[in-house]
Amino acid sequence: MEGLKDQNNSGENGYNVHMADAKELLEQQFLEMRWRTLSLAADLDRIGRASRGGEVLKSDPKVVKLRKAFELLMGEGEGRAEKLQMIFSDMTPPPK
Repeated sequence: MEGLKDQNNSGENGYNVHMADAKELLEQQFLEMRWRTLSLAADLDRIGRASRGGEVLKSDPKVVKLRKAFELLMGEGEGRAEKLQMIFSDMTPPPK
């Protein structure tokens, strides 16, 4: 819609013209990131305490994917979200 400008007072049209720096983003997201990490740890602890938990945590294909995802998250580089999605994607060819 013509005449609408973003709220950054720069006079430029656009989305996300001002991007927070890395430290600001970490400060904004840290508590939620910490909560998600604690939640995953608690989930894995519950699985580990359940009957056959150790076996499942060592060999279940879903846990294998989670381990790959954790390695990816701790690595460097960009495109983590896309790569993570590919780890969890079903790559089985469609039926004919």
